[in-house]
Amino acid sequence: MFGQQFRSSKAFVKIVVCMATFTDIFLYGLIVPVLPFALSERLGLPDDMIQRWNSILLGIYGAAILLGSLLFGYIGDRMRSRQSPFVFGLLVLGGATALFAAGTSLTVLIIARILQGASTAIVFTVGFALLVDKIGREQIGEAMGYTSMSMFLGLFSGPLVGGIIYRYGGYFAVFIPAFCLIGLEILLRFLLVEEDRYTNESRLLDEERLLHLPRPTTEHRPHQSSILVLLSSPRLIIAMIGLFTINSFTTAFEGVLPVYVKELFHVNSMQAALLFLSLTIPMLLAPLTGKLVDQFGVKWPAVIGFGVCIPSLLCLGPVVHNTVHDLVSLVVVLFFVGVGVSLALPPMMTEVTYAMEEQEEKHPGIFGPYGAYSQAYGLTNAAFAGGALVGPVCAGFLRVTYGWPIMSLVMGCLSAVVMVLCLFESGGKLQLRNKLRRTRSVLRT
Repeated sequence: MFGQQFRSSKAFVKIVVCMATFTDIFLYGLIVPVLPFALSERLGLPDDMIQRWNSILLGIYGAAILLGSLLFGYIGDRMRSRQSPFVFGLLVLGGATALFAAGTSLTVLIIARILQGASTAIVFTVGFALLVDKIGREQIGEAMGYTSMSMFLGLFSGPLVGGIIYRYGGYFAVFIPAFCLIGLEILLRFLLVEEDRYTNESRLLDEERLLHLPRPTTEHRPHQSSILVLLSSPRLIIAMIGLFTINSFTTAFEGVLPVYVKELFHVNSMQAALLFLSLTIPMLLAPLTGKLVDQFGVKWPAVIGFGVCIPSLLCLGPVVHNTVHDLVSLVVVLFFVGVGVSLALPPMMTEVTYAMEEQEEKHPGIFGPYGAYSQAYGLTNAAFAGGALVGPVCAGFLRVTYGWPIMSLVMGCLSAVVMVLCLFESGGKLQLRNKLRRTRSVLRT
């Protein structure tokens, strides 16, 4: 079949998963600036109910991610093919987008938000597990660097593009790039050739039998919950805390920064959106960070990343005057916050794989013949979604109640706590032998 070798290659899997990550997050962000207008103009809600329902719909999205991550993580680890649920996620995303475009009632928009959250859950659980299956743990850091970059490009470009299109083209025009991206995703996902994820492991087992190598003694405990086993890993817990913290930072800025700079510098919505470029541009460094993780392990990139965030977040506090100096300072400081995030995010995502495999190496066969990659990423995605729920609410409360400097101080202190946790609990480059693959092959025979 034409191009089958490339379509089953590591490079193409990276492209598919990164595009899926970008598309899903981009479509979420695309709708953010137009949703208040949809609630007002299309649904006819009074002004005093717009903020309430806008927040409720955001909370529904986060709740759908939380529940969907656990559900699809469980399903993804028990299916021979990960591509089927991955394609299903695309259909869910398409349905959510169509409902947003055509919806004229709160019920329809609520269903759309639930479907959108479910799609995100699928991408961040099954999609990342597919990436681990194909790439292998030796290069997973670099792969997670590319997905991190894709995620943040989608997160900050979506609202910018949505706002521009809505201003000049109207409500329905906003969904033109959405359906174009979904069409491209349909093409990519059906072009992807997914090899049987157990073929290579079975071949390894056959070679060992020919060489008369002994089978490993397995410790299979099907009665023990994989979720509880995963949660007993300090490394996974730290990864969850790290991802929760990172997303709470980024979503806090989404919720607070536009309002603050409008009040302080009297900028318009377009100028406020452009400030997010300071946070986004450094994410181009994420693939390089991923390579460092593959080479040296997760600990030091994560420690340095959160370490850079500490002074950067603290330096936001003095930005309280309507002067050119403070505006330039804000841009520079946001850039270094982005640098810190670009250093911290890939190792935290890679640590998920390392933590799961460390648990499986300690207790061979504990996750059965399928492993628990999807469930591990389901847990951490739930933590990531938790950051999206907590970040804007807490940052908004702190800014309104105690002021911008206190908000930045709290964020800096939180980064310091996570840095210390990474210093003592995150691991280095986990050296696994072929033990895991042999164990899983035995369990399947």
